[in-house]
Amino acid sequence: MSSSGSVLTAGNTGRRVGSDHLLLREKTIEPYSRALQACGRPDINLRFINHMRARLEARRAQIETSMRLIPRFLRSRLQSLFLTAEYHRSIQEEIRIYEAALPALRKGLTNVQIPLAASLYCRLYRTRHVLYAIGVVLAGLLIFVTYTLASWSARRVNTYLVQRYQRHRAPIVVTVANQTGSSGQEATGFAGGGAKYLPGYKPEQVWQVEATGEFERYSNGARILRRYETENRLRGYHLIPRGGETVTGTIRREVVGIVYHTSESDIVPFVSENNQSITYRSRGLLEYVRRNKSYNYLIDRYGEIYRIVRDDHTAFHAGHSIWGDDRYSYVGLNESFIGICFESTSTAGTLEETLTEAQIVSGRALTNVLRSRFNIDDVNCTTHGLVSINPDKMVVAYHYDWVRNFPFEAMGLSDKYKVPPPNMLDYGCLYDEETLEKLKNTLWSGAIKAEDEFRQRVERSRMSSELLRLKLRDRYLAQLNRARQQNSSGAEREAEQSARLSTAEP
Repeated sequence: MSSSGSVLTAGNTGRRVGSDHLLLREKTIEPYSRALQACGRPDINLRFINHMRARLEARRAQIETSMRLIPRFLRSRLQSLFLTAEYHRSIQEEIRIYEAALPALRKGLTNVQIPLAASLYCRLYRTRHVLYAIGVVLAGLLIFVTYTLASWSARRVNTYLVQRYQRHRAPIVVTVANQTGSSGQEATGFAGGGAKYLPGYKPEQVWQVEATGEFERYSNGARILRRYETENRLRGYHLIPRGGETVTGTIRREVVGIVYHTSESDIVPFVSENNQSITYRSRGLLEYVRRNKSYNYLIDRYGEIYRIVRDDHTAFHAGHSIWGDDRYSYVGLNESFIGICFESTSTAGTLEETLTEAQIVSGRALTNVLRSRFNIDDVNCTTHGLVSINPDKMVVAYHYDWVRNFPFEAMGLSDKYKVPPPNMLDYGCLYDEETLEKLKNTLWSGAIKAEDEFRQRVERSRMSSELLRLKLRDRYLAQLNRARQQNSSGAEREAEQSARLSTAEP
């Protein structure tokens, strides 16, 4: 090799270069320099050698800086391998510049011997963009698979926790809640066994016999006292097609149904020794109900029927409530339903302790009078516990008076505990742990049916149950607000009255 084309200068001939990396650098450059020299262009060869020495030295410094944290016993071996591969890559990248000017250079480069590891490294570097694209695709697939597995695992964990929670929670007992006590035993006496001997509902045999300023008397024995009668405001509501929105049209004012309540007032044992206390408490309750316009009717423990708020006027008895028949839904039943309250408590141990025989007889008689007078369908005679909801949580049985044990048969009515409550079926209301605790983990059969039917509705809608329930809650609130705006004169007082109620009525 000539002095101008030699990689190892005369000063370096015959002696070892000062460090290993200098020897590696010169050894790597030499075969490429030889290929250039064979092309007959010593000027290009010299320029190539000088440029590559500077470039490789800079690259070596970068690599050493990058590997400074690697332990010394590994660093020397790794650095030697990586420097060899990186030197060859840098030289091949540089020498391509000369291939266009020197056609014979390509043939000379085929004789350059490259270590296998360095050759693989150079090939990978040339195809790096393809590898980057493959890496991005694989990373995306990995993220997708990870997300899918995480979601699947989360569902499995959630299912496991729910199942475990359900195993430790008190069981939900499904029972027909008609005429049973808290122990689940059928009540004895008139309500439990005598109702089947009573005559059926015959509206043509019910009419008003006598009317005075003090009372009204009817052909079925009902006697309605008027001494506590008062006025409020006229009824006013729009009909809502079942499962639809509020329709526009004329305001309806006729009564369409009955809601039965318990007073949840102070009750003493129904024995003759307590006659004075019973009478005193009844008078106090009548005054309270009249003052707050809480019900249309109240039946005291002796079976006396008192009209409180006129039939064609609204009483504040139902608050947030929902019911429905075959054609229409009713929201805020104060406007469309009459409220009948029995002086009693829903916390009594048995039905016999809840209602007296006189109250049952009077309740049936009053029911028949109202049904005959307003042509009320059986389906719209229900209880406060079945219609009441908590609008914030959309939970049923917010006021749970008569959520079980109401003697429908004794009133000549069909059992509404077997009917899927419209507030659950049409408006997506639920029961929660608080509800179950109040009901001693006992649900009525209609609630179970409503849950099953609502689940089918969710599947048909292709929406999540949560989204569907939110949509139905918005529908309820919109319908309720429209009704309150229609009756704005009493809406503020009605809201105050509803907020004051805690369990059933005070």
